[in-house]
Amino acid sequence: MKNKAGIYFLILAPIIAFYVFVERNAFNIGWNDDWHGIEGFLASWMQQTTFGEKLTLLFSQMCEHRIIYVRLSTLLCYNLFGEVNYKILMLMGVSYLLILPFVFYRLLKEINVGLAYLVPIIFIIFNTQPIENIFWAITSLQPNTVIIFGLWGFGLLLFNKKAWAFYMANFLFFLAMFTNGNGMFSFLAAIPLVLYARTKSEKIQYLIIVVFSFWLYFHDFQKPGIRPDVMVNITQFPHIILGDFFAFFGSPIDSTVQIYDITVKHVVAIVVGLVMIGWLAVLLFTFLYYRFWSKAKKNMHNWFYRLYDKLLKYPKFNLYLLAAFLFVGLSGAAFSVSRASQGLEQAFASRYKTVSIILFIVLYLSSFNILPVSQWKKYLQISIIVTLLFNLFSYYESWDDVENRRRFFGTTILNWKNNGRYYYYAFPDSRNPDDHAPITQYQRLPIPPLNYAGFVPGIMKYVNDILWVSRVHFKNYTPPAEIDVMHKALYENQVANTGNETVKITDGSNTFRIEMENVFVPFGTRYDGYYAIFTNEKNRVAFPLETQANKFTTFLGTQRFYNNRIDVIVAKPEIPSGQFSMKIGKLENNQFKVIKEQTINIQ
Repeated sequence: MKNKAGIYFLILAPIIAFYVFVERNAFNIGWNDDWHGIEGFLASWMQQTTFGEKLTLLFSQMCEHRIIYVRLSTLLCYNLFGEVNYKILMLMGVSYLLILPFVFYRLLKEINVGLAYLVPIIFIIFNTQPIENIFWAITSLQPNTVIIFGLWGFGLLLFNKKAWAFYMANFLFFLAMFTNGNGMFSFLAAIPLVLYARTKSEKIQYLIIVVFSFWLYFHDFQKPGIRPDVMVNITQFPHIILGDFFAFFGSPIDSTVQIYDITVKHVVAIVVGLVMIGWLAVLLFTFLYYRFWSKAKKNMHNWFYRLYDKLLKYPKFNLYLLAAFLFVGLSGAAFSVSRASQGLEQAFASRYKTVSIILFIVLYLSSFNILPVSQWKKYLQISIIVTLLFNLFSYYESWDDVENRRRFFGTTILNWKNNGRYYYYAFPDSRNPDDHAPITQYQRLPIPPLNYAGFVPGIMKYVNDILWVSRVHFKNYTPPAEIDVMHKALYENQVANTGNETVKITDGSNTFRIEMENVFVPFGTRYDGYYAIFTNEKNRVAFPLETQANKFTTFLGTQRFYNNRIDVIVAKPEIPSGQFSMKIGKLENNQFKVIKEQTINIQ
């Protein structure tokens, strides 16, 4: 009984800790794609008059994706709560992670092991590395859920012979495809499962469903202008594609231990990804070699043949791992090919790490094919320790990111509240009168090309429309009380600084570079830290000055969680034109301690 209680604790504790962390840190503020993908969609939905127009809008393209699930979630949230509440949408997205323990527990039954073997999987799933899932609603509902739908569908196809399970799996694959572009790979990855486990009639139906789904997705599909040309990436950046692919899957290891040296960071991630993909490729090619090469010598003294024999011992278990490997592998390949020209750092974006960490689960489960049953218990114990550390370090790694993001979003909504508009400029020459015009009346909102509002001329006018409609019509963006506290502290409770900080400001053609020494940010603060504020008679604009957390080894030596130096760039186009008083200072105990003040002109 004690063992069972311990197992339940190890399963429930990381799940509870994860959702407490999410609930405490997520808040009702949109970001980036949320403006047009969620609120822009809802505003357009209300302006469509016929069922056909609404259906077309649901399936319409956003960038290279069709995001019907995001849009259905938006409609559900609005109709249930009367508003677009981003915190609710983010909680909806991460709640689907609760499906995966049931899926993988059913898989573990195929090798006749108990509930304890699920513990390492729980530690891998419920970690905080995909931190953007709690700050970016579309990310939570898009690249996060698409993987979950696919893995769930694989289990239904393989482990349930009933007709409803077949149709439910196809529905999930369709939903995955129309949630994020890589969801189409769930259909392809499931082919071995359909061939093995489903009836002849279902195989024919599956082919029809796949053809129809792909036709519907690519019907009237347009290449988004903001994305690099794939053929250019293939011909000019093949080396980066390869590096991106392996770094994509190895990135959780790097992010967890916080290596800031770029060369070391990239090398570690690439090596880890190469080892994991290499091992799983060995399993795949061993199976294919002995299965389809008639001249292969079947000798039990050969390690590879013994591996092949073990793979056959658990056919459904290994077929599921194959489908999962193909799904995440193809997703990683698509990411690498599409993003190569944007540099290797793209592989470390936290919003894609739900895909990456699934490969860690596949790696853990695949190891049972080479270990004797007598060693499984010892392997489980080691796996629990390793994955527990993986889980705990994810909180350490993300804590600093959480605090910096909340400072950023806090000032973002504060700037919008103070100035009646949101400053977001994509180009150096984006100082257009329309970009600064406050919105005073409801307007019909156009959908920009491919329903994508980012990085196109005139974007500010569109975003301003959405923000105005949101404030008036969607009952959204009532700033949290803490934003008012921040406002009062920054602009009203100003005092002279008595600390040892020093500030150097370099005035460039289009930026301010702010360098600070001897800074100190207490661990675990919510909004305390360093800011640059710009004020005149018309405008008040604030920017947080980020400071990165130390590496773990430095933290042990200094007992300081944050570095003592800040070096940031503030872009002038993010500040309205005119003369401003610029103050650099520290927010602490609801007071803004001014370190340096000077007058500046923004042309």
